[in-house]
Amino acid sequence: MYVDGGKVEVLMIRRRFIEDYMVDAGLVILLLSAGFIFNLWVFFRSRLITGIDGPYYLIQVKSLLEKGSLVYGDPPLTFLLLALFSLLAGDVMVGVKVGTSFLCALSTVPAYFIMRGVTGRRAAGLYAMLLIIFSAPYVRMMTDFIKNAVGIFFLLLFLYYLHNLASSRSSKLNIFLSSLLLVLTGMTHILDFGVALLYLALYVISTLLFNRKSSSFLLSAGVILSVALVFSFVAYIFFNPLFTDFNKFISFLHDLFSPQRRYPPPHPILKPKRPLPVVPFSLPIIGGWGVIVSVLLSGAILSLYLWMRKDKESFLLLFSSTVMGIIMCFPLIPSKYLGRFMLMFLLPSFIIVSYSISFIDKVLRRKVGSLIPFIISFLIISLFVMQGVNVAFRARSTITYSAYLDLVDMKKYLPPNSIIIVSKRIGYWVQYIDEVEVSGFSPVLWRLYPHVFGLYFKDKTPNIPSSKIVFVGRIFVLVELPPPRVVLERSEASREAGV
Repeated sequence: MYVDGGKVEVLMIRRRFIEDYMVDAGLVILLLSAGFIFNLWVFFRSRLITGIDGPYYLIQVKSLLEKGSLVYGDPPLTFLLLALFSLLAGDVMVGVKVGTSFLCALSTVPAYFIMRGVTGRRAAGLYAMLLIIFSAPYVRMMTDFIKNAVGIFFLLLFLYYLHNLASSRSSKLNIFLSSLLLVLTGMTHILDFGVALLYLALYVISTLLFNRKSSSFLLSAGVILSVALVFSFVAYIFFNPLFTDFNKFISFLHDLFSPQRRYPPPHPILKPKRPLPVVPFSLPIIGGWGVIVSVLLSGAILSLYLWMRKDKESFLLLFSSTVMGIIMCFPLIPSKYLGRFMLMFLLPSFIIVSYSISFIDKVLRRKVGSLIPFIISFLIISLFVMQGVNVAFRARSTITYSAYLDLVDMKKYLPPNSIIIVSKRIGYWVQYIDEVEVSGFSPVLWRLYPHVFGLYFKDKTPNIPSSKIVFVGRIFVLVELPPPRVVLERSEASREAGV
């Protein structure tokens, strides 16, 4: 019986492709599940949600489910997704925890295929997934800045299709998907959107550095940029209440390029003290400047090596990510932005580190076998895992469960049209549980609200004349406050009477 050799070869190639696909799918599902379980553990270690901004997301999702609108103007995609999880869970807090855990775990999927495609090695994809799951900056982001964390998923998907376009795999589908994912990133968080646009610019620059004859990709990048500009214009002009995040970008540019005013000291004779440098809150989370410099130096060396080897696909990703890391950690960025920017170091970090480990493993495996490369890979990954687990253990709510029960109990003591003066750390909790306005101190409050309350810790309750204690709980004391002028008059009368 005659068998066509060409057909047999095609069948073998197809079978090998299916087998590779099944192996990839199995590995991805396995680590995706591990990441989801780890994220759930991070959140459900506490009965409450973590971070200062954690209850802010509860407020937004609750309002979306009950009223169909958001309390605060923000890009809506994250809240819509979390509202869906909350509906399925039947509880807002559980829905936000599970939804965030799953969406953040999903970020590992594009990370795997980015590194698998660039290196041609499954090991690099697995390293990337592990570095995402246990990334200390990502854990910190997930437990407080949820919008930012969810946006990483769409950002990495965008990067995957952008890389395909730049690697001579230009197609209308890749252009469409890149544009769509860039818009979805913009509908999630302004910082993720900005980083996506920066990656687009860096890919254009690195493509020109590698090969000036790249009109196909430049045309595709122009289309994507046009879509981004149209989206930004429409969002900012016609849906401004939902995209107030865009104002932060304008403020950042103003603070970055406006010279700071320097006032002469009040006593010119005395030598003014030099102000202490402000340490970004995320610097210890990353591991300090030593880790940052080591990662970026590795990226720079690999980029130079790949450029000399004319490995275009790897060069585009490594060079763009190295420059991105330098920008995100640039010390001259105003300190109030630098901490958040540094959390985005997780992107260049997982790309450079996973590529570096894979490169070392590949080189050493030829010379000394598999044991030593395995030990090196294990040690490097273990360092990042320990960092991530350490941050996870430190993640906690801003209030205890006893304080939460106090807020639940005191709700019945609050009359309509009330406002509570409370610290920012617990303000969102009060707003979520008691469904009441919150504010810092201002004399104007007494003209706008018939009832003004102050919420204090039991051991720090001030003695305010003419105030009225309304509720005493396990942790908190709720006090109705008189107008400031009444307090001042009573204080003066007490002093005159010698009290």
